[in-house]
Amino acid sequence: MSEIVAFFDLDHTLLDGSNGNILALSMVKNGQMKARGILWVIWYSVLYRLNKLPRKEVYRKVLEVMGSYPVLEMIEMMDNGFEERILPRLFDGGARLIRWHRSMGHRTVIATAAGEYIAERVRAQIGADDTIATPIPIRGQRISSEHEGPTAFMEGKLEMALDYCGKSGVDISRCYFYSDSASDLPLLEAVGNPVLVNPQVSLRIAVRGRGWSRLKFRKHARFDSIRRPEKFLTPEMEKFSRIYEENRAQYK
Repeated sequence: MSEIVAFFDLDHTLLDGSNGNILALSMVKNGQMKARGILWVIWYSVLYRLNKLPRKEVYRKVLEVMGSYPVLEMIEMMDNGFEERILPRLFDGGARLIRWHRSMGHRTVIATAAGEYIAERVRAQIGADDTIATPIPIRGQRISSEHEGPTAFMEGKLEMALDYCGKSGVDISRCYFYSDSASDLPLLEAVGNPVLVNPQVSLRIAVRGRGWSRLKFRKHARFDSIRRPEKFLTPEMEKFSRIYEENRAQYK
């Protein structure tokens, strides 16, 4: 019998809000991004909620903004934004559900369009086993906007989940996926156990009559410690994160 994987979306599912919006607002407040820079974030958020997000264009734009800073400085900003603003908004229900799946012997995987650094910070904090996220390309000392391969969004997330299952010998029809978004319908329809968490209206309409399970997460988790990732998805991010960890005191 093959292993069972429980996949979890991040934004509005494990996290109360959008990680991109939260980080952008944190950067504006700390004077690291001009206030007008938040306008395109808000616009893309509207398109995301309408499931009309041009994902390649958005990802290039995000990478262009990130690439305006040296990698170590960008990691510092993401690190601070995570601990100050994202960690307090992780849902208790999601953390409990991940613990339950692990107690059942299931592998738990965060499947998110977020970049690998934030995805790995959430994974480590919430106690999940693995991540499917969009790698952050690095060229030299800066993040590059030249991304190749799928992004973990819509059909891209399904493609990456199928690849993950294939490499692990997992039958995706026996797996779970928890999500709030209609953009995740490709993966929701592929798994045998789709579960809606705080679902968008458009998702509720799209799956009406299918009898899919629904959950509501409202309460935020309280963690007894801040946990840090042991590894990252790409050698480049692993290298820079190791340098950052070794010199973290000077960034605080």
